[in-house]
Amino acid sequence: MSKSTIRLTIDSSSKDDQDRAKLSELHQIVVDQVIRLEMKEYVKVTLEYVGAGAGRIMQSAGRPNDEESVESLDMTALSQRQQQIAEMLCNHYSIKRIADELYISVNTVKKHIQNMKKALDIDSAGADFLYTLKQMMHRESKDGGKTYFI
Repeated sequence: MSKSTIRLTIDSSSKDDQDRAKLSELHQIVVDQVIRLEMKEYVKVTLEYVGAGAGRIMQSAGRPNDEESVESLDMTALSQRQQQIAEMLCNHYSIKRIADELYISVNTVKKHIQNMKKALDIDSAGADFLYTLKQMMHRESKDGGKTYFI
């Protein structure tokens, strides 16, 4: 079986909040379809806003604002190793690549992720888990903590 990579990119410069809200809604449709088609194990969907008003757009598009959704979550609840894995996940490392680079087994990485979800009280999986994790890490970097990818 051969492996192929397909990349779908939607690049847009929206001029107002309404356009950005529509793009956020499009992102949610794609995420919903990935979940419905049971493709979340091998499909990665990300949404990135650059510029002013990004937090407002996430809220107006039906997604919680990062200040509201992750305010009660604290990255210090994670061990140093879990924070390292979280950073690698947010930088789009696969579980296998994380295991290889940290010289641990794939199952150990998966167990760390399970423990991270428990410690941070996150019920979501796949793209939703990564989205929440990135928001938390972004908030930590704004609050003067370690700077992470977002």
